[in-house]
Amino acid sequence: MILHCTKKLYARLPVKLTAPTPLTAIGIQAQWLNWHANIITIQRRQCLIAVHDATRFCLFIPCLVKKDWADLNWHFEDAFINTLLKSDIEPELINIATDNLQPLQFDTVCNRSVQGTMNQIAQEVDFGFYHNRSDITDINHYRISADLSERPCYVKGQKDCIWPFKAMAELLVNLNLFNKNQAAQRH
Repeated sequence: MILHCTKKLYARLPVKLTAPTPLTAIGIQAQWLNWHANIITIQRRQCLIAVHDATRFCLFIPCLVKKDWADLNWHFEDAFINTLLKSDIEPELINIATDNLQPLQFDTVCNRSVQGTMNQIAQEVDFGFYHNRSDITDINHYRISADLSERPCYVKGQKDCIWPFKAMAELLVNLNLFNKNQAAQRH
């Protein structure tokens, strides 16, 4: 999994995590692997927002402290799988997601369209805490991530909107088919 980080987030990562190894991916694999991420501050707490490039599926990971950056891979996988569970996705698709998770790699390559989605999500999250007067330490961030992934997103260059939850489910189905075809070709 490649996490395309903002420079602010990239600077927070421990040195040992920032040296990516080359990945070779094609088609559906390349779609599966690419995420963008940014660090935001809400109520004086560092939070991570990650958005999947192709589907705009969103993860919100709040209250990260310095030691958490070394375990970012665990936090990412935990947030992703639990957000899928909160989204009531089929168990088979969750198994596909779990089977295809890979250790995170980091770079600072950016896509302005995905960054625009991240900025919009950051504003929605920040406003939600302000408007509801809720404390960030008392929230269920999996539920917030699921809610953020169940709203339409408009993407530059596409006429119709994307529904992140549905798009992620379709991507997981296609990834499963791709993996089965690859396995059949090897045998």
